[in-house]
Amino acid sequence: MSGLPWTVAIVLAVWLLAGLVLEAVLAWRQWRHLARVEPGREPAATHCRRIRYGQRRALFQWLASAETVLRVAVWLGGGLSLLARAVTPDGWLSGVVFVALFAAVDQLLGQPLRWGRWWAVERAFGTSRLDAAGMARDRLASGGLAVLLATLAAAWALWPFGLMPAAVAWPLCGLLAIAAALAYFWARPNLIAPLFNRFTSLPAGALRQRLAAMMDRSGAHLSDVRIMDGSRRSTLANAYFAGVGRSKRIVLLDTLMEQLPPAEIEAVLAHELGHFRCGHLQRYYGLLFGLILAAVSLLPALLSAAGMEAAPVVMAAALFVLLPALAWPLRPLLSALKRRYEYEADAFAARHAEPAALVSALRRLLAHNLNAPTMDRWYAAFHATHPPGDERLSRLRCYM
Repeated sequence: MSGLPWTVAIVLAVWLLAGLVLEAVLAWRQWRHLARVEPGREPAATHCRRIRYGQRRALFQWLASAETVLRVAVWLGGGLSLLARAVTPDGWLSGVVFVALFAAVDQLLGQPLRWGRWWAVERAFGTSRLDAAGMARDRLASGGLAVLLATLAAAWALWPFGLMPAAVAWPLCGLLAIAAALAYFWARPNLIAPLFNRFTSLPAGALRQRLAAMMDRSGAHLSDVRIMDGSRRSTLANAYFAGVGRSKRIVLLDTLMEQLPPAEIEAVLAHELGHFRCGHLQRYYGLLFGLILAAVSLLPALLSAAGMEAAPVVMAAALFVLLPALAWPLRPLLSALKRRYEYEADAFAARHAEPAALVSALRRLLAHNLNAPTMDRWYAAFHATHPPGDERLSRLRCYM
């Protein structure tokens, strides 16, 4: 793999460092904003714990951005060239081996930050129930799975380069990658998640009847509501909507079931059904797929024009590293879209469940999950995938 010309390398470095400096400013603003939040009615010790938790998370948000830039420096600064000399990716099989080794090393590069977040945030504030041995097992299992999935994706998406010109192979590779992503969205709830957690159907009883009645009222009936044993790893309470096609389901963590009474569980389920009925997953991932296809179709030609010449599989690895780092200006747009989806799901829940129960559930979950009720507006614009708690509660009260 030939190196980038100095002019291109300098432009790339300035772009990446500009994003990193902006992230540092945002983290500093969030840190300072949280330090000024008044405790309200909660005990001072509880308030202090929530504030320090939010500040620590802001710090690690910046460290994640720094890690992304560091990975670009490692791989484009010579790492990909060294790997390409060790495994010459001049055919389909050697390309798959190259991707497997690349994925394994890239996973290792990400371990220090993951361990640091566990030690300084999750363990320090009691949200993780894993000890060091459990964390090591989880990291080994998830890292190994990531390498396996990357290898399978490479085997699936790289074959066009041996059969057709690059101008045709790259867009086709992008389409194959999107097909692989759709397969992953099906496999994640059906095959992958059960490797790490135990899922059980919601047992028969008053709660199940209540939730079924709400789903019938809303016209968004799903055949499957699962309970996940999230308490094995974390104290955090949550719920989520996942799956594609007939595998669509809502998952309620057992920690959430322990924290909320039936009316509030119904309201949370109605919120997740709102994501389903409004088509949020389809709309969001459709946008991402369009951006990925455009990038895969255009960036290789731009990199070649800039003087980077390499085998297609090496170029694909470079894109995998570069795209998240280059796309930081898109982050506020994607975050704003996600916040809009949350407001739409809240409005759906307020129509089909008790708005007061949703307000109560949100208050309870914000406190239990150590979320501060407010955020710096700049930081929220870039990073908040859910609206800040006080803004969300204020809008929900309009439905009461």
